[in-house]
This record gives sequence, C-alpha cells and structure tokens, in this order.
Amino acid sequence: MADIPDPTIRLSIPGTGTFDLCGQFAVAGDTCSITLMDGEPDTTIGDDGFGHFAVKNVNENGFAIDSISFFFETDNLNQPFSAFTDDFTTVGLVKHPSVCDGDFCSTQTLEVDFSGVQKPGEAGSAFLDAVFCEGEFCPTAIGFVPHSDVFVNAHFASVADPPCCDGIQPGEEAGLAITSDVPEPGSFVLLLGAAGLLAIKRKFKFYRT
Repeated sequence: MADIPDPTIRLSIPGTGTFDLCGQFAVAGDTCSITLMDGEPDTTIGDDGFGHFAVKNVNENGFAIDSISFFFETDNLNQPFSAFTDDFTTVGLVKHPSVCDGDFCSTQTLEVDFSGVQKPGEAGSAFLDAVFCEGEFCPTAIGFVPHSDVFVNAHFASVADPPCCDGIQPGEEAGLAITSDVPEPGSFVLLLGAAGLLAIKRKFKFYRT
C-alpha cells in the first residue's frame, strides 16, 4: 500500500499571486486578523487540496511581520503534516478538531504558526505524524478543503534586515507552497533513470580498473 501523501506548507520569500494582508497602518505590537477569500484570480486551495499563493506586508509605517499564523480547513486531521520556512526560526503545527454545538459543527483546521526572527538563526520546520485509523469511518481526504478560505493572524514589530531571520518586511511577498511530498510518477522515472546511469557508470569504471 502506498504511503499517504504528506501535505507540506512552505513559506518563503519572494512569492507571487498575492493577497494583501491587513495592518496597513499597524504599529509595533499590533496584531491584525484577516480572512483570505478564495476566488478568481486569487485562488487559495486548488481542486486537489493543494495550492500556491502569497501574502504581502503592506504596512506603511515600516514595521515587519515577526510572527504569522495560518488556519487551513481540512477534512482529515489524521493525515501527516509538515511545514518549513526560510524566513522564521520557529514553526508550530496545531490540530483543531471539529466541535459540535447542537446541529452546528465547526470545521476541522490545521494551524500553522511561523515565528522567531533571531539573527543569526536557522530556518524553522515542524512535523506531525499521521494518526492511525482503520475502518469505513476513517477520513480519506488528502490535503486541505478545495477552494476554502484561509484565516490569518499577523503580528507587527520593528525587525532589522537580513541575514536570517527577518520576518516579512514591508513590501515583501511571502509565498506559500502547499504541496504533497510524494513524488509524482514522472519524478520516479527520472530518479530511476538517474540511478541506472550511476550504476552503468560505476560498472564501466570497475571494468576499466
């Protein structure tokens, strides 16, 4: 049986396909909350449960975003998750299960937190293993809810320029690549081909010595 794809969230600078964040006139210490609305041309999550988009710090007072949190809707919190960034030193992953009150049930969300702007610093990452489940009632969806909105919290501070890690500076676009870490079939072919070439090269070298 094939491994379950691991939804992976990567935040890096620069990015394209931009949503402007709130906090245009925020000052140090302010937190701004915004919902990124899915729609054309600014799609959040694609039909396959993954996606690519970016967020832009439009602050006009010169303050950087020193921490930012994203809340992604998902129909399967049992699947594994991972997150990486080259612009913050700390990454956190938090599962928020569905909570029901009468006939209303909240959506399941994965919270992804990026923070830490220490200099020097190392790029942050985090992982959550899959939760074992068997039977007909186990969730099977992969990735996140297609075309769902994404809720964001951004905190502003005075942060110096690079090297690592400087947060999202005013005017910068931070790209979010939400992908699966399982290689596509074409990637397996390329990997096998490369392995074959290496084997031939080593065999040829062996016969020459």
